[in-house]
Amino acid sequence: MNSPLRTLALFLGAVQFLCLGIGTCFGGTVPRDSSITSGAERSSASEQLVAIPGPLRSFQRMAGISQKVPAKEVLPLLARNVFVQGYQNGRPTEFLILVDRYLHQARELRSLAGSDGSIHIADCNHAGPLLQILGYRLRPGCGQKDAALSTSDPVRAFLTIDAGFPLTELEEDLQKNVPFAYPFPMSQVPVLLSESDWALLGSGKEKGGGNLIDLLLHDLSVARLYWAFAKNDVETRAALHRSPGLRRLLPYGAVLDFYGSQICVRSGRVLVPGGAGAEPAWKDLVGASPASSGEFVVHLLAKDNGWLAAYFDALARVNPAQQAHLTEAPRLKHLYEAFRSPASDEYSAKAVFRRATPLLVLFTRVQWEPNGDPHVPGKSFAGRHRSWFCSRECSGSPTETLTFQAIWRYGRKFSRRRRIQTSFTIGAGAPATGIIPSSCLKQWSPSRTSLRMMAPWTSISC
Repeated sequence: MNSPLRTLALFLGAVQFLCLGIGTCFGGTVPRDSSITSGAERSSASEQLVAIPGPLRSFQRMAGISQKVPAKEVLPLLARNVFVQGYQNGRPTEFLILVDRYLHQARELRSLAGSDGSIHIADCNHAGPLLQILGYRLRPGCGQKDAALSTSDPVRAFLTIDAGFPLTELEEDLQKNVPFAYPFPMSQVPVLLSESDWALLGSGKEKGGGNLIDLLLHDLSVARLYWAFAKNDVETRAALHRSPGLRRLLPYGAVLDFYGSQICVRSGRVLVPGGAGAEPAWKDLVGASPASSGEFVVHLLAKDNGWLAAYFDALARVNPAQQAHLTEAPRLKHLYEAFRSPASDEYSAKAVFRRATPLLVLFTRVQWEPNGDPHVPGKSFAGRHRSWFCSRECSGSPTETLTFQAIWRYGRKFSRRRRIQTSFTIGAGAPATGIIPSSCLKQWSPSRTSLRMMAPWTSISC
């Protein structure tokens, strides 16, 4: 029996697997399993495992995780599926309920398994406990050719079929009244950090009544933080675990998920966009020194409802040459003030998708004049209409004001029903004398317009 929800979950799991192959780190990429920590630390980390009752493939089927992912990706993808599909309006969805029921059934089946990890049924007369757990009964009786399994508990029967239990083989062996055997081991999968570290974050019955799997299923905030940690490299995870620690990071799991994959800690210091020369500017902006990685990360994630983390993330993704321009003092601070001002009271991670994605496009595509100013098509327009773009006193030249403050100020405004799309196309080959048609001004009211950056520069449409 195929569940549409499970099919969708399998597809999403496969997509996430493609995105989870390597851990990104500011300044480049590093293999997710690599670390420059000591061999002892590496050995200790590799020994951290969590047990899942039953065959791993059955659990992956129920949890919407691709059969092709390696074991190390199972828990991160489970955590991701829980916070994406597990709850709706604070209530568990069918997906989460089915996974939870499967775990209960799998634990019951494990109680029937012997020391070799297999379920053994000597003959038809001893099949009663197994059939009860599976949600089936045998009619008309043992050893008869016309004997067949029929449903006795629809909920359990559905789980049995969906998890891939070999019902056909069981039915045939019961008809013949011969022994039945099925491997049902305790599967082991790697865990980030250690299971005890995450268990300390739990509360209520999940804290003491189950393992990490139960905690991820029943605590949305822990699941989000676990998925966020999976995106960082090994050394960064270890550093964040030491300071500020999982407990302090828990309230910022959503921000860390969306904008934390570029955070990179080396030797206790956060690598910042712009390099060591930009550290004083980042210290002033964040309110903590990059040399104190724990405090820096907490302040970064918490400030302005996560918008500073989004700003950091975009800057960390562009090449070093762009970073050198964008992190110059006092430009780094001025650009952030322009970026955050329209909606600093909104939460940066409340949506399904990352916010402020046009910022990365702008940072990537903006070009620079020989004097270090950003190149803007239509300079004359910027000078003539400076007051239109600046509702308050603007910092910097009219050119920089147009590029950053004007575009960002209105680029983050979204309509609930649709985005009002007006395109500023910015990129290579931009004509230096491009003029915005005056006929567009009436349509481009700042209160109604959202600007979307595209590349390369071709035209301005209204």
